[in-house]
Amino acid sequence: MSGIELNTIISQFKNYAPLYLADQSWDNVGVLVEPNNDNPLIETILFTNDLTEPVLDEAIERQAKLIVSYHPPIFSPLKRLTQNNWKERIILKCIRHGITVYAPHTSWDAVDNGINQWLISAFGTDKQDYTARPIEQIKTNDTPSHSQQLLTITVPKEHDINFMKNINGAAIINEISCNTPNGPAIQLSISCSPRAASSIIDLYRPEEDISKTIQIVDVQKPLDSRQGYGRLIELNNSRTIREVVENVKTLTGLKYIRLALANDKTIDSPIKTVAVCAGSGASVFSKARNVDIQLTGELTHHAVLDAVHRGTTVILCDHTNTERGFLNVIKKHFEQIWDSNQVKLLISERDRDPLEIV
Repeated sequence: MSGIELNTIISQFKNYAPLYLADQSWDNVGVLVEPNNDNPLIETILFTNDLTEPVLDEAIERQAKLIVSYHPPIFSPLKRLTQNNWKERIILKCIRHGITVYAPHTSWDAVDNGINQWLISAFGTDKQDYTARPIEQIKTNDTPSHSQQLLTITVPKEHDINFMKNINGAAIINEISCNTPNGPAIQLSISCSPRAASSIIDLYRPEEDISKTIQIVDVQKPLDSRQGYGRLIELNNSRTIREVVENVKTLTGLKYIRLALANDKTIDSPIKTVAVCAGSGASVFSKARNVDIQLTGELTHHAVLDAVHRGTTVILCDHTNTERGFLNVIKKHFEQIWDSNQVKLLISERDRDPLEIV
């Protein structure tokens, strides 16, 4: 294997699913563990839904230097790194073995050809079988949403870019190492509102020496209406609940799923509208209540009761079973981009849903 530079791989991940698509209010996406800044060549990448200790051991055994973990292994802020907590042990072990960790999470949920698109393929692979749209559009801090902008800024490599975290409405979506006449630098692509763009420009204006090495390019970038959280689909031809159940089992590879029939429905009742949300769909489904079926990983007991009393049938597959199958899709996507002689793409064999039927 000749390998591909880490920065190139990360850049292409972000091109596929820009990180500004992630829910900025609570999610934690992007590079979460970076053992060094040498932009190493990556020969093996391991994809997993969850980065657990068994999965990390597998990555080490299979000599993967980059782990793509759909769920962020660092979510809540860490106050210390010790051997007493499994998540902290994972971070320490990744650093010790020189393993980078990248987490896409809700950026994969929101992108047009992401996890939710994979989920609705249970209802047909031909888009002529249905019409689909996001249940919840991507939100920005400015109205209207089409005013979102993309700034490209080049800063000296030693420059602290953590300032971006303190600017409301701005998110770094890409970082690429580069060389300028003034020395090594980092090129940042920043998704931001016009107000945030002004704040960034004002921030650098007093720093004349630094501003000479910074270029700010204003590019209008309207958000794609096909991207957002969850999917609401309307079938062109009705199907029975029984048919839908079998299709979902086939897609997910599950022998059993959980079904809550609406109060006035039977297993052979026809349906036309479906709300889909990978993982936990409660908050997204609050915007898609009047549908025939809600398909997700998990809902609370009371959310299910509320749905069936409204005439909505609920299908639950358990959280990660609505996500893990997408790893095969993303693996095939990047196998078409990268030469197999450069990098090997693997899907974890030890990643699994922690719950099982016994």
